[in-house]
Amino acid sequence: MYIIVIGGGRIGEYLIDMLVEEGHDVALIETNAERANHMAENYDILVIKGDGGEAKYLEDAGIHKADVLVACTGSDQINFVACQLAKSTYSVPKVIARTTNPSNKIIYEKLGVDVVVSTTEASAKAIYAGIKGFSAVLTFSGDVELISARVTKTSPVANRKINEIHLPWGSILAAILRDGEIRVPTEDMRIQEGDEIVIINKKGVENKVRDLIAGK
Repeated sequence: MYIIVIGGGRIGEYLIDMLVEEGHDVALIETNAERANHMAENYDILVIKGDGGEAKYLEDAGIHKADVLVACTGSDQINFVACQLAKSTYSVPKVIARTTNPSNKIIYEKLGVDVVVSTTEASAKAIYAGIKGFSAVLTFSGDVELISARVTKTSPVANRKINEIHLPWGSILAAILRDGEIRVPTEDMRIQEGDEIVIINKKGVENKVRDLIAGK
C-alpha cells in the first residue's frame, strides 16, 4: 500500500518503522526541519517538509495515489484539516486520525474519518487496565469489552483445560497468545503459564474475570 503519514514525531516514527518493515511505500509530511532530516536519513521514504494541512504538500506527497492517510501530529487542527482534505477533496480510501482530545472523536467521525485514535483515552485505558490487573481493556460499542491478561504460575487457570474453566455469564475466551502465535481455543487445550488470554465479555463482569485469572 501507499501510505502518507503526517507528523514524524515519536508516534509517527514508530508507525513508519513498522510500515517500512512490512514493505509498504511511505511518504512523510513533517513541519520540523530537524525531524524531517532525521527521518530522511534513517528511512528509505519520501519526506516532504511542510504543513500536512495544506493541499500543496499533500499533492507533493502523492495523495492522488494514496491508499491510506494517517494524520498523527500533536495538533488537532492540522490533523483535522488534513483528514478533511483527504476525504472530501482527494477521496483517499482510508483515513486515520490521532486526536489528543477524546471529545473531538465525534467530529472526526462525522467527517467520515475511518479510524480515530485518542492518545489521551488510550493512555487512560492502559492505566485503568493496570489498576484492574489486566494487560489491556478495550471497550467497544455498547457494553462489550475485550480483556487480555497474562497467566502467571499462581493463576487459578494455569495448567487447567479450557473445558474445566467456567467463565462468568456473558464472557467468551476468544484467543490464546502463546510463543508469539495466536491460537484458537479448543475444549481440551490446556492453559499454560505465560499465555496471554483474550476474553470478550459484557461490561461489568471484569472483576469476576480478573479473579478467575489472577485469583483474589
